[in-house]
Order: sequence, then structure tokens, then C-alpha cells
Amino acid sequence: MHGRLSLDLTPPADWQRDARMSCRCEHCQSLSRFLKCASQEVWRFKAREADRSHIEDSIRQGRHDVDCITERKGSPHVLVCSKNQATYAWRITQRRADLDDLKRLGA
Repeated sequence: MHGRLSLDLTPPADWQRDARMSCRCEHCQSLSRFLKCASQEVWRFKAREADRSHIEDSIRQGRHDVDCITERKGSPHVLVCSKNQATYAWRITQRRADLDDLKRLGA
């Protein structure tokens, strides 16, 4: 807990996110490029359902800060991926809980 409290707690300065991927397919490499890009907030992936599902699974498994919705206009459909600040929001929640725990312990 003390280690977490010593970590800097500032919001992301731009849209660049962790881009480590366990899969090396061409679609996941495109996702990785999107995650690395500091100026790109949204990525539109037009592909068949199996490929869109694969990208959603990769995002979930990698715990990337990305929300996804599927636009069902035209064919194939488009997976719209938007970067978010979920990790930062979680760290804020965790910091508050750590501070409350310290207060209860009288430290």
C-alpha cells in the first residue's frame, strides 16, 4: 500500500496507451499502432465479425484502456474503438481506499 501511495497520480498527458500485445496478427498490429499514437483518440476497424471479435478479445485480455461499440451500418460492420482513462480512474479509486485504510490504522 505504501508503494502505491508513493506513485505519481497524474492523468495521461495525451492519448498514447500501453500497446503490448500478445497476438502478432495484422489486425492486432494495427490496434497496437492505434494505442501508441498520442494524438488519435478513436480508431474505426471495418472488418468481418470474427476479426472484430478478435480485436475486442485482445483489448479485454490486454486490459487496454479502450471502449468498443459496433456500428451496424453497411457491410462489413465497423468496430469503433475509443481510448479512455480507466486505469487512471482505477488508480484514483485505489488511492482513496489506501488513504482511508491508513487513516483507520492510525498511520
